[in-house]
Amino acid sequence: MTDIGYFRLMKGVLSPDAIRFLKEAAKQYLQPQDAIPSYVLLDRLQSPVVAAIEALVEREVGRKPYYLNDFYLYSDAAFGAGWHVDTELFTFEDCLNAWILLAPDAISNPLAFISQVNDGPDNYFHSLRRDGDQALFANCSNGRQHRLALADIEARRVTTPTVEVGDILLLDPKKFHKTNTTAPKHTIVIKFAFETPNGFRAANPVPSLFWPEVRLFNRLLAQSPDWTQFLEQLRAALQNPEARRDLSAGFFPEKIALYRSMVATL
Repeated sequence: MTDIGYFRLMKGVLSPDAIRFLKEAAKQYLQPQDAIPSYVLLDRLQSPVVAAIEALVEREVGRKPYYLNDFYLYSDAAFGAGWHVDTELFTFEDCLNAWILLAPDAISNPLAFISQVNDGPDNYFHSLRRDGDQALFANCSNGRQHRLALADIEARRVTTPTVEVGDILLLDPKKFHKTNTTAPKHTIVIKFAFETPNGFRAANPVPSLFWPEVRLFNRLLAQSPDWTQFLEQLRAALQNPEARRDLSAGFFPEKIALYRSMVATL
């Protein structure tokens, strides 16, 4: 497993030209009216910028990363993701997110984590819901539950340091995390998967009943003899309206009008 704790900050590793490339990629990708807020870079994987990001991640963690997906995200005081783990972890055992700030020049504490939850293989919860003044964590694989007072969550909160344009913030998407919304920000987040002795598949897969994107990922992975074929099947799936809807389900597709208007300001 790739262990970076909650996060690891790589300072000043991306050039201004690389940031311009990512901004323009997001602008171009979101122009069509039927664009979905994810897979901005899927057809740009051979670009020098994406190759450089992959090399930086590999050097930092000592393992080969495999592009899984990405998304452009705008968040502000009116909108941000609440506490969650990423549903790709229900299919893929080992992933990291590369969180890249596009604007403004710097953001203080852009993300937060809940400490002492999902800190080991025997303490892995997939979902969270509020129950009065408590949070109820659930493990969908084995039915285990865990309660934690909301006040304790705040006391345990782990926050990220200031992130500047040119940095890459690596984070573990299997930890419960959320977007802090104290300031507006534009980001691109790239998710990389890593091969394990069991291949890429999750050791304890989560039933996909409530997550259509998980069901689709499970099928595509099962049908793919290697990662190149998986990406080819992913590209083909994105041509199907139903699959496109499923694959964008976790990326706030209801906010695409906001994304489209805000990305034009970059």
